[in-house]
Amino acid sequence: MPKQVLSSVQWLRAIAAMAVVAYHSAATVQIHGWKPGVVSHAATWGWTGVDIFFFISGFVMVMTTAGRDRDVAAAREFIAARIVRIAPMYWLLTSLMLVIVWFAPSLKTTDFTLTQAVTSYLFIPYEIGESGSYYPILYVGWTLTYEMFFYAVFAVSLCFAEQRSRVAITAFFVLLATLSLTRPTAYIFRFLTDPLLLEFIFGCVFAWAFRSGFRVSARTSSVIIAAGVLGFCVGTPSSDMAHRVVCAGIPAALLVSGAILREAAGGWKGSDLLQQVGDASYSLYLLQAFTIPAFARMLAAADRVRFLPGDLICLSLVFASVLVAALIYRSVEYPIDIRLRAWIRDYRRARGADHAVLAKPAARVTQRDRGM
Repeated sequence: MPKQVLSSVQWLRAIAAMAVVAYHSAATVQIHGWKPGVVSHAATWGWTGVDIFFFISGFVMVMTTAGRDRDVAAAREFIAARIVRIAPMYWLLTSLMLVIVWFAPSLKTTDFTLTQAVTSYLFIPYEIGESGSYYPILYVGWTLTYEMFFYAVFAVSLCFAEQRSRVAITAFFVLLATLSLTRPTAYIFRFLTDPLLLEFIFGCVFAWAFRSGFRVSARTSSVIIAAGVLGFCVGTPSSDMAHRVVCAGIPAALLVSGAILREAAGGWKGSDLLQQVGDASYSLYLLQAFTIPAFARMLAAADRVRFLPGDLICLSLVFASVLVAALIYRSVEYPIDIRLRAWIRDYRRARGADHAVLAKPAARVTQRDRGM
């Protein structure tokens, strides 16, 4: 992906992750009896950070695979790279959650089943009873199930010529979203036909346009950003709204595309702090399942009469979560990512060397393997 775009994407990842943390923190403030204020009420829109993440995912997947060979090997390497990037931290924290509730069952808010645990590790949607909702062991992981489904479909598209795959992948997700109008009852079909999946395609479509040279002036990009922010403001602050892809997906598309276009026009001044939070955004998103309740319990014990304002508690939970995420990113997530990438790179080199010895014609495929 072009270097000029990376900064704005990272900043928006930071904003999206902190927005989601603020959303859950605001809910926790009320659960523990603090009086919410202006900040807490504003945080009720924080769930839209997920929509920003989905758009960014579609955009980044297109940009990072641009100009690369398109065949089965490329698809295989793409999905392997995505699993290596997403799964280790998620599996680690899912296991930690299971250990915590095993040794401290009083902390458990729901009963975990074996099926729920298995499907959580495999990124498979699983309905809790007949509630109509899906939450894995690590509840924030529900978004990763959508991410993995999108990655799988995108990987298949890499087996075909780019122009054809653009039409096919777009038509496929539009068809799935259209099928949601039939109101399927089985949960797996409700998951597969959720219009929320269109937000990935929004990101893909913008990336295709951006790669083709689509640009606007800094002033126009500012208008696009403002339209996105306004779109969020006029929507209902509820993550359960029926038309989320319209009320949140479109504003997210405008906000992210506007920011990227503004940076491309040279009109964006970044923030090193947001860059660092963006780097740790994945850890921040996952760790909030631990940091928010843990720090909330500590603050509740210290403020038994609930003297402190709810907004201060909300901001404190967000700040503490960011600090912990930054620490875990540097000490756990980043080293794991580097080690696994190095292992895959060494494996490819060794595999390439074997192919070069056994069959000279395979050299071209080997070169392709190293290029991903």
